[in-house]
Amino acid sequence: MLKNYIGILSAIENKENLRRLAAHRAVASIPLAGKYRIVDFILSNMTNAGITTVGIFTDNDSRSLRDHVGTGRAWELNRRHGGVFVFSFNRSMNANYDVQMIKDNLEFLYKAKEENVIFSSTYMIANLDLKAAVAEHEASDRDITVIYKKINDADKNFVGCDCLTFDNDNRVINVSKNTGNEANANICAEIFIMKKELLLSLVEKCAYIDYAYKLKAVIYENINKLVVKGYEYKGYLACINSLLSYYKTNMDMLSVDVTRELFFNESNPIYSKSKDSPPTRYYDGSVVKNALVANGCEIKGTVKHSIVSRYTVIEEGAEVENCILLQNCTIKSGVKIKNVIIDKNVTLDTGTELKGSDIYPLVIEKEFSM
Repeated sequence: MLKNYIGILSAIENKENLRRLAAHRAVASIPLAGKYRIVDFILSNMTNAGITTVGIFTDNDSRSLRDHVGTGRAWELNRRHGGVFVFSFNRSMNANYDVQMIKDNLEFLYKAKEENVIFSSTYMIANLDLKAAVAEHEASDRDITVIYKKINDADKNFVGCDCLTFDNDNRVINVSKNTGNEANANICAEIFIMKKELLLSLVEKCAYIDYAYKLKAVIYENINKLVVKGYEYKGYLACINSLLSYYKTNMDMLSVDVTRELFFNESNPIYSKSKDSPPTRYYDGSVVKNALVANGCEIKGTVKHSIVSRYTVIEEGAEVENCILLQNCTIKSGVKIKNVIIDKNVTLDTGTELKGSDIYPLVIEKEFSM
């Protein structure tokens, strides 16, 4: 158990390519797979490893994230010593750089009794064993361990993510952006393991320039001075950095293999805030094929290859295919939708027909009615 480690989550991700889904919420709090939020995965990975203190650094659009995380009860972080702490940028301009956030809240790190840090972004989706990564980190001579995954479809996935190049000793010697030009790549999962003292020194060095940095960029700039080595993760990995990747990741979760790996790992369960909602009711005549349907729904129509979140009503005669429906939507009789993402509290009136494509799904804003 990683009792001597503190978790730091940087929930300051680029929202531009997620458009309206992230217009009024942090990327970390965007719903995923019907009843989860993006932040649930890395937060669960940390608490499953025995980490009892987690700091989450986010920007001004943090209401939904704060509401979801709450006291941390779902992750057993509601405790007298340690717990979960959410820090948001409180100046006139949004913080685009997590180093500035860390600098403004150094007291949090100084007060923490833990001597080591696991620093991570929140938009990577995986169910990984951090204890194994820490064991390799502590058993070798290195300053920082970065978790990565080898992939052979980088020309289609993980566009915009960081790619790592290693020497024969597994040391990082170069970092580049995935532009989609090559299929094989080592994709950085943006999880870094290091001593707290080293983290503080990296932040301090930025003071001599400015704090307009991402911490990962500071690490990359120092790969020639620090021993930064990789830990290969071989399980499922996704990155929610665009509308297409969000859509694809949800569709991936309709795969039995992916669902089993992410959600049915007894030693590493994924936790989320409980809504205590009743079971979904399936009416006579309803048709549901290859779908994830959360609690509290009423299904009277047809649902195929789709994700349906809590408290959604699909009336008789409605047809939903290849769609993602967020919480509290109403799809009335006769509606036909395909390749559509619908944000929460949306009502589609009788006779509405909407169709996107599988590479550019149509997005309907929350609290929209048509």
